[in-house]
Amino acid sequence: MNPPRNPSPSRSGFSLIEVTLAIGIVGVAILSLVGILGSTFQQVDDIMQTNRALAGVNRLIGALDNPRSIVHLNDQREKEVDNSKYLMDAGLNLDGGNPSAPSFDIAYRFLQKASDNGANAVWLYVYERKIVGMESDKTGDAAYALFSNPSIIEVAYCDGNNLSLQAFAGRNIIGSPMRVRLSLSKLLVGQRAEIDATNFEPKTTKVSPPPWGTSPIPQQPSAYALAYLPIVAEFFTHDYSSYTSFKDKSEEPLLVQNIVISR
Repeated sequence: MNPPRNPSPSRSGFSLIEVTLAIGIVGVAILSLVGILGSTFQQVDDIMQTNRALAGVNRLIGALDNPRSIVHLNDQREKEVDNSKYLMDAGLNLDGGNPSAPSFDIAYRFLQKASDNGANAVWLYVYERKIVGMESDKTGDAAYALFSNPSIIEVAYCDGNNLSLQAFAGRNIIGSPMRVRLSLSKLLVGQRAEIDATNFEPKTTKVSPPPWGTSPIPQQPSAYALAYLPIVAEFFTHDYSSYTSFKDKSEEPLLVQNIVISR
């Protein structure tokens, strides 16, 4: 006859090792979840910013086709909600002395020196803004309410390439503005871009590959042989930092768009 076995004593809790393992597993799970959510939020933000840049592409193309519509801002005018000055008021002599110069000629002179996306690049800003300023919303004779204040997408050329934080309230900007870096496109390579003044035919000399020490196209649009001007537009989110802080900054553009300005 076998003697009766003593019952096993019941456990009164978890051992230190088990508690430590459980805490470690929970910690790893939390860190994994935070990492996944952080990555997801970053992807969503990138998509939203890219969509904003895409919305600005059509407006930018329209502005380059009609450069007289580009707003000119300086330290004072970026505080004002009403437009009073445009690109032709920036003192750049873009019409060549002819007030009725074609839009292509104006855009050509504006971009002719943009031989690279470094020191020679041209910078513009694209942003959405409310037509009525913050201090006028739902007040005064206009009687606009915030929910009925119409918005527009605007393209601006700024003195010193700076769009400061003062423009956020002054222009009643919605969301993050985009700064756009414009430069001449490599599509010019291999093209006979200059007209011979003797026979008025394109010169046999072709545009060489970059880097270009000077502009690969003639100074005046009258000497330009092609029926279009190809440029590259690089879109970046603008955080209202100054031009001196971002001009040499190494950053990937949200969007790169090839644009052709037709004659």
